[in-house]
This record gives sequence, structure tokens and C-alpha cells, in this order.
Amino acid sequence: MMRIASLTYNEARECMGSAVRDEKQISTYILSFEIAEQLLKRFQGKWKITDNEIVLDLKDLRHPLSIDLSSGTINYGTLMTRFFHRYTPEKGVSGLAQELCSDLAIPIVEPKNKTDFLFGVFVKLVEIFHARCDLRLIEGKTDGEWTIRLNENGFFGLIGADKIAVNRFGERIDITQWENLRPEKVATYIFGFNRFCKNFQCPMK
Repeated sequence: MMRIASLTYNEARECMGSAVRDEKQISTYILSFEIAEQLLKRFQGKWKITDNEIVLDLKDLRHPLSIDLSSGTINYGTLMTRFFHRYTPEKGVSGLAQELCSDLAIPIVEPKNKTDFLFGVFVKLVEIFHARCDLRLIEGKTDGEWTIRLNENGFFGLIGADKIAVNRFGERIDITQWENLRPEKVATYIFGFNRFCKNFQCPMK
């Protein structure tokens, strides 16, 4: 378990906050990952993240689902529906996902499957760090490789296809040993956020 004292935050060299970023764009990006997670819990299947969208190839569905990370739309075959303005706290992401299934003529089933470990961690990374730090997930050239980056040209860490992660400080760790931890803990450890970001100065315990 990583328990290293927080470093002094240096705004000139560390992460960029959300003050100069569009709130709708941030919210749409985060909600896209949350909806994708809900659909994976309902149907299971394969997932892919690109610069512009999340693509889900789900079991028992005839077509892939694509979720646009900037426009707040979801496509299935020839059908398309918008989701950004339809979220409410009362409905929650689960209720919204159910509505989207109805719109797209997809079977409405209850979420019963365990979230894929790595995708679950990515959802938490996005929920916790995207708005504050402009976090981005970039697929590598080899299947299963990922770069976790702060804004377009900021600091980055890596995850290999062998599930060996190299965090922001160059430290290597086999992340499979964290599969029984809460995803939010793994999200914090995996990049070393608890060691440098002014928004997360307290180490996770």
C-alpha cells in the first residue's frame, strides 16, 4: 500500500484546474463513462475508448453502441439519442441508462454483472480527476496498453497489456494485486495523484 507524504503543490508545474474549461463539456465526458459502465453491468462485452467516443460491443446486441464524449449522444445501428440534458439526481445514471435502452430498442434489464476491473478504474479516474485535472485516457499501439495524461501535454503514467502500471513518478506496480480494492482507491494509487495534486493532498489509507 502506498503511503507517502504529500508534496508541496507547485501550480506552475502541476495540474490544470477546471476554471478555464467548459462545464457542459466536462459533465458530458464524465456522464459518458458512467453510462458506459451501466450498460456493461447490464450486458457485459468488450469496450474501446478513442479520442472522441466509447464503443461498446455488448453481448446479445446486434450492433455496437457508440457514446460520443463531447456531443452527449449515443448511437446504436441507425438509431441515435441524446443524453446530456436528461440526467437528473432523482433519476440517477441507472435510471437514465434504462431510458436510453428504451429509446434505442435495446432490452431493458437490471444491472447484474460485475464491472470490468480496468474499465471500473477508468470510470473512477474520470469521475474524480477529469473535471479538476483535465485527465485523458489514451489507448496505446498495442491492445491493452493505456496512457493516463493530465491535459494535452501534461504529466502522464502508463498501463501495460500485462497490467503493470508506471505512475507519474516512474514507479512500477502490478495492478492486479489491487483488484479487491475499491475502484476509487485504485484510481488514486495508479497515477500517484495523492502525492502531488493540490486537490488531493492527503494520501489514501
